[in-house]
Amino acid sequence: MAISVVLLARSDPDTPKGPAPAASTTNISVPVPTTKAPSVPSAAPDVAPGWVYGSVTLLADSDDEKDSTDDEDASNAASSLVDASHIHRYRGKYFNVPINDKVPLYYITRGRYIGVFSGWDATGPKVLGVSHAIFHKLNTVEQGIMIVKHAIERGKAVQIV
Repeated sequence: MAISVVLLARSDPDTPKGPAPAASTTNISVPVPTTKAPSVPSAAPDVAPGWVYGSVTLLADSDDEKDSTDDEDASNAASSLVDASHIHRYRGKYFNVPINDKVPLYYITRGRYIGVFSGWDATGPKVLGVSHAIFHKLNTVEQGIMIVKHAIERGKAVQIV
């Protein structure tokens, strides 16, 4: 490759500035790589992806006389909670009650989660594919809470994991 004297002149502070003669060139051998250069890694993200561990606070409505706070109980509560729901505890069993009680309402006493749910979009995934799922449409959240509590009393409320 040939590099013109103009480029060389601009890099040397003792060389006077100005156009160099066109016929004046200097040949310099430069090796040309035959393999691709490794890609330059991009800058690291501000926050590295991965798991974030922290504490979760559950506010549970409990009708139980004795309130348990051990790790296993907290784990059961966390695994029972679904989005857009409050969690209730009755006789040691956790169930969901919707924050927004928009119709249609459904109760589930045998499914992936148990409790009262608002709308089929929230209910369907919790019962579809569950063998012998028990669920039904209802009129009010209070009616659903009573049905779920009666199922718990009879030992018929089952969360299929």
